[in-house]
Amino acid sequence: MAALESFAALGQQRISHIRAAMDKLTLDKSALPGAIALTAAGLVTGTILVNGFSENGFRLASQTGWRFTSIIFFAVLAACPTGRLAGRFIPALRLLGNITPELMRGFCASYGVYLLAVLVPNAIRLSMGALLFVLFGALVISVMAAAAAPRNLICGGTPWIGRRLARLRLRGSKMRRGLLGTAMAYFWLCYSLLALARIHGPHRPDAYYGISLLLMLLGLLLRFADRWVGPERSSL
Repeated sequence: MAALESFAALGQQRISHIRAAMDKLTLDKSALPGAIALTAAGLVTGTILVNGFSENGFRLASQTGWRFTSIIFFAVLAACPTGRLAGRFIPALRLLGNITPELMRGFCASYGVYLLAVLVPNAIRLSMGALLFVLFGALVISVMAAAAAPRNLICGGTPWIGRRLARLRLRGSKMRRGLLGTAMAYFWLCYSLLALARIHGPHRPDAYYGISLLLMLLGLLLRFADRWVGPERSSL
């Protein structure tokens, strides 16, 4: 379930204006992750303000953060395969894959906001379970964000330092894809298993969990379809 793929230049005159617009939108690599993080923070803060600074308010805030991150995670799952599959019919949609790294970093940032919403109400009487959950989640998103970071942010500096830092990048792109795939599988299981537990267990009906499970399955099917169809054979 590796999430990052590199795309060759399309070189088609009929979509050059679309490419130029996309280049302007993606010039600042922190714009999309920042917008996602601010949205997550706004949703969590707004939920607390509406429901009060109580245990129930923080519970609803963390629930809102969790649900928002699931939507962003689905976008991470679906952007690249959707771009490649739909790009066979509408070439401009291939550019969707270019925003996958930014979506991934935005997901990590929004998940960090969710972890804060879980940690804050437990800060006074911190339970070991909550602490371990937050620390493990922070570790996973840190690995995920580092693996999704641009190469030039990791391997800069002088040639000697660059070579040493390049070796520290866990032996190149294969390990990088492995880390991303492991993190993606972990979060996919988290959202899917929690949705299954809530649907199967004696809980109050909540349409979100059914929708969440369907989104996770749809994202997985899109990635399988992308691998099954394979790269388009063309002269591009």
